[in-house]
Amino acid sequence: MTYELQLDEFFKDPKNRSYAANIINKLTAQHKHGLIAKIRNRGPAEMADRIHEIVGYLVDDAIEEKRYTSSILPTIVSPQLAPNFWFKDEKEPTREEIYRLLYLILTGLYRGSYIVNLDNAAPPLREDFRKSLIQEAIIIFPEGGIGGGVDVKKMFMHLRLGRFPIKEFGFTLLILSCFARWLKSKIEKPEFLKRIEEIGLLQVMPDLGVDDSISLVFFDIPRQKKEMHIFPRLKDFIVKWYYDYLMGAEDIDLLIFLSSLYITDRNYQEISDSLMNKFIYYLLRGYINGELLTNIINIKVRYELKERKRRIYPIQRMREILRRI
Repeated sequence: MTYELQLDEFFKDPKNRSYAANIINKLTAQHKHGLIAKIRNRGPAEMADRIHEIVGYLVDDAIEEKRYTSSILPTIVSPQLAPNFWFKDEKEPTREEIYRLLYLILTGLYRGSYIVNLDNAAPPLREDFRKSLIQEAIIIFPEGGIGGGVDVKKMFMHLRLGRFPIKEFGFTLLILSCFARWLKSKIEKPEFLKRIEEIGLLQVMPDLGVDDSISLVFFDIPRQKKEMHIFPRLKDFIVKWYYDYLMGAEDIDLLIFLSSLYITDRNYQEISDSLMNKFIYYLLRGYINGELLTNIINIKVRYELKERKRRIYPIQRMREILRRI
């Protein structure tokens, strides 16, 4: 099934159209004139009702102009803003590639300007995972075009966490952990447990729909600078960092470890957020940044010994994490 057909299928549900309209409203904030601006000015209900028209306009515009725009590929800079920042013989966008990017953005799991999705995943895998989040009320649909997205408190509850950094990559890791939790419910079936015992979890992952091609993709679409990051080799990451959890442990060691390092005190939270966010970015790329981890631990120790008025909150699951490094 093409991405155009997958997006059409997604839009058949009015709730999904409202969900996607909330995203596309932010994605096209730079449109001050023309069709999209006129539709936006009529309110969120109009954007949801005419979302097919908006998507068609973006696709046709990219094909006609033979270039991507920031409403399709968020990191693109327009020729008007950077006339000298264009290369000879640049690849022209194809219709399927444009719909692929729009599909990943408009069906992604969002909180504010952050969006996370699975790339190269088979439609049933992505749809079943999404349905499970809806059933658990982790995905909330907008009401009157306002709000909606991922309920972080519900994620914390299901992942058995009390606190966690929810900047760009902390949020990405939380979504991935919800995906691992969903995979765990599949692995617990006797037929999968038997096969894992025979050939190992890594070899069974493709049977669950998670093969070497699947990546995690993150978008940040605020009004100003937009970002896009792709984290490949998702299968290997899951097997490495979620193995014990998938095999029956109640908690995710990695999340418990990072949560125990995170400081929510207002005098430390800004630097804790920054360091943790950078550390998780490298982690998702398969790399442990020792310098960042040392700084995080030093700040944690300084806070616990000098500032904390209550009992010391220790670093947890250190042994389990060192075993995987």
